[in-house]
Amino acid sequence: MLIDYNQTCKILTEDVDNIDTLIVNNLGRVDASKDHSSISNKFKPRPLGIIIQDSYNNPFFPIRPMPRVDSAKIDLILIFKRFRELYSQFDITLLPWHFVIEFIKDRYYVFNTRPIDMFFPVNNIQVQNRQDLWDDTTKTFMKNYNFDIKEAIHILVVGDSNIDVYTKRFYELLGRVCIVPCVRYFKIATLDYETIIPMNIGKKFNLSLVTKFVRR
Repeated sequence: MLIDYNQTCKILTEDVDNIDTLIVNNLGRVDASKDHSSISNKFKPRPLGIIIQDSYNNPFFPIRPMPRVDSAKIDLILIFKRFRELYSQFDITLLPWHFVIEFIKDRYYVFNTRPIDMFFPVNNIQVQNRQDLWDDTTKTFMKNYNFDIKEAIHILVVGDSNIDVYTKRFYELLGRVCIVPCVRYFKIATLDYETIIPMNIGKKFNLSLVTKFVRR
């Protein structure tokens, strides 16, 4: 099920309160005053790829210690709060990822958490101080600069992809609800699927099952 951007904003803003912050100085913070929907923050002319990452092992904005395992309760609100505490200089209305996928009760939900025509809020140069978080795939991508992370659609999978278990329905939603509409709308090249990049994704995640639904 897809929860659109306006519905997602309502879910987040109704449950946000003031809590003590935990500052992670070595990772830096996003200037939320500049992260808003404007012409200067939009893709020109379109995103160049799609990056898939989980919340726990995230290469740019890891959300820890919780949630590590995607449970039956909604974790999106916790992720929103933790991102605000850890990485935002000011109060935020947007998450950096365009889509967040999580399991709630008995099904997967896709939340549109960022307008799909907006840049990711940081670029390759701004995240060089996060290299100690990166796995080999992420390091190779960042070294070769296939495209700038700012110029990609970012999809967040809630939890730790080294221990979570993903169903066929999960891969189908990821492919058909998140990736295929973006590929078609923005005309993103998917030759050999080199523009669909898993970053810091664990052993429980199978990219080939995603591309199976992208091909259809």
